[in-house]
Amino acid sequence: MELYQPQFLNEQGGRANNEDSVFPTSPSKNDRLFLVCDGVGGQHKGEVASKLVCKYTAQYFSEQLYPWNDPSWMPSALRFVEQKLQDHLQHYPECRGMATTLALLYLRKDLGKAMIAWIGDSRVYHIRDGSVLFQSRDHSYVQSLLDMGEITETEAAIHPKRNMITRAINGTRETRIDQHVIHEILADDYFFLCSDGILENVNISEMAKWFTSDHSPADIRSWILKNAEGKTSDNFSMYLVKVKPSDQPDQA
Repeated sequence: MELYQPQFLNEQGGRANNEDSVFPTSPSKNDRLFLVCDGVGGQHKGEVASKLVCKYTAQYFSEQLYPWNDPSWMPSALRFVEQKLQDHLQHYPECRGMATTLALLYLRKDLGKAMIAWIGDSRVYHIRDGSVLFQSRDHSYVQSLLDMGEITETEAAIHPKRNMITRAINGTRETRIDQHVIHEILADDYFFLCSDGILENVNISEMAKWFTSDHSPADIRSWILKNAEGKTSDNFSMYLVKVKPSDQPDQA
């Protein structure tokens, strides 16, 4: 399993500062771990949380081999990250109240598998030929209303509490992480990680139509940027990863 050059965005949007973070910040076709974090807390605290979670999640993956048959490994990684945040709070108590979401993609070239994990409302998608095969489920107040049938998808998009999340990494108490392993990955499959700011002005069903072999990752990045820049009230960040056929040249 080879990759085209991954594409990303990490933009301020309409906020006073950018509290989103992504990893890696200088991607290559050889990278296999991708992260998008959306910090909350204000006064630059969210930015600290998102950066620390990116940093220490990447550290854990670099030091520990991920076992595909052990669902307890990712919760252990989360405990490691939460302890690092707790250590930071002991030295910088002014950061108390900070938190962040997490969207994670980990690929194994030799096994042809992908592990997806998430906390909060930053999302991960697996898209093939313009169709969404997998979408992470938000940990949010609005998602809970949808699950109970209290509101419709249309109502959810404009709900006044649509940005209220029910899970986050904060370093003060343990949280839970959801995970999903994808066992079949084909050439030209896309993986798309994004903070909720990306989705303010686009419908994912319409967006997914761009994720085909006819468009390069750079083309799609430009289209997403065009639809978000100057139009979103939130920070907007994403990672776009496309699987490359072994006999195909690279794309931009």
